[in-house]
Amino acid sequence: MPLIYMPALREAVNRPMEMFEKNLLYALCALTSTHMSGKSIQAQGPPSWEAAGRFFLDECTSVRQSYDFVEDRTLWAVVSSYLVHTAFFEINQNRKCWYYLREAMTMGQDMGLHDEKTYIDLSSAEQLCRRRTFWILYVTERSYAILRHKPLTLSKTPAFPSTVHEYEDPEIHSGFMHLVHSYHVLDSSFVDSWNEASEAPASTLAYTALQQHLNLPHPSHVSLTNIQKADILVTQQWLRLIVWQSSMRQGLLSSSAAEESMTFRYPLQIAHTLLSVISSLPTASIEVHGMGIFEKIFEVGNTMLDVMQACGSNIPHDRYGVATDPFNMFVKTLSQTPNAQRQYANVLLAKAADKPEIQRFSQTLAPALSYNALQMDGLDFEIGSEVSGAGAPFVAGDGLMAPVPATRWRGSIVGEIDEFDENSIYRVADEVVEEQGRSISWSDHAIWMADGDVDSMACGTAPEAWLS
Repeated sequence: MPLIYMPALREAVNRPMEMFEKNLLYALCALTSTHMSGKSIQAQGPPSWEAAGRFFLDECTSVRQSYDFVEDRTLWAVVSSYLVHTAFFEINQNRKCWYYLREAMTMGQDMGLHDEKTYIDLSSAEQLCRRRTFWILYVTERSYAILRHKPLTLSKTPAFPSTVHEYEDPEIHSGFMHLVHSYHVLDSSFVDSWNEASEAPASTLAYTALQQHLNLPHPSHVSLTNIQKADILVTQQWLRLIVWQSSMRQGLLSSSAAEESMTFRYPLQIAHTLLSVISSLPTASIEVHGMGIFEKIFEVGNTMLDVMQACGSNIPHDRYGVATDPFNMFVKTLSQTPNAQRQYANVLLAKAADKPEIQRFSQTLAPALSYNALQMDGLDFEIGSEVSGAGAPFVAGDGLMAPVPATRWRGSIVGEIDEFDENSIYRVADEVVEEQGRSISWSDHAIWMADGDVDSMACGTAPEAWLS
């Protein structure tokens, strides 16, 4: 989401810049460089994008020390801190990441971004930039509060942005507002309950209503890019998982609940939908979002493994809704970039190696590999040249799950890394885990059956590990 008015930024870089402008520019360069680290996107650049990112972060810090940054009451100061926060998130420095997010929110509150009265007499362009900045901070804070169990500070809110700059496409606004509304339903009471900061009584009806809202189909007439669809739809499934986990912590789940979302097996349906989303989008539309989207995908896959282990033989494989092992699909998706593979895919592989229940389940599914219709519950987007939704056919094309060589990697350093170079640090082993005489290797296809087959599954109680 563009937070800065581009004509103003272009004007600044074409003349001697003020210190607050240099601060923003270095922060933007730092984010771009760290975001490129470990990507498969082909682009000329330095030998190490991460090293370049750290250089720009150091330069940003140096500029801030050369003037009174704390007294900088410009929107550019707020945005720079947000960009630095995101840069540190990309390189997995969580303490600094949290520090700079709080810095951005504090400076934004000091400017009155949360107060509608402060927008009076501002130009339309300045109003739009400020509203966007507030709401991106709002979304980021809620996401981070859930991921890292942090408290919320943004409660009072201004009006939503309702327009675009004259040089922008309308889809920029529509995609952003879809994302904002997804988080807006999770109010402070829910986040406080998630973080165990309140002891408000839990309501089954409240959690059911949240799940129903998060499962609503998005309007098909809204024009969105594949990049926006990836962010919105993956976030939607992750939030469904978060609400389910909160329901479990409150002791509201039951194997015989009338609502599927209040059963122990619900994460299997969430995983079903998430992998349907992923398989219907181009690889780059996932990868471009960086480590944040991979963490959400990992959380769904990790919980799916817990459910598979807990349910064990109680999962009828012919009713699970898949024709091949979903575990390999998650590993393949999380191995899209070297950074995501190291931080997330390898964790799933190690976890599965210690859980024979998962491997036995995988073996029962393997012989059933076939092509079937793909259905995505709660989705009604047109994706590329294919239409997704109830009864929509799956066509192996640009999606992640089309057949590809198991060792295919493209480097983010200058040029491309040889796909089969044994010395390449980005090479993925064909056989990655061995347990009891069999290996867990890549699955070339991911074919999902109808959701209705999932509904009749039975599952036992939740293991204690889920409650942590």
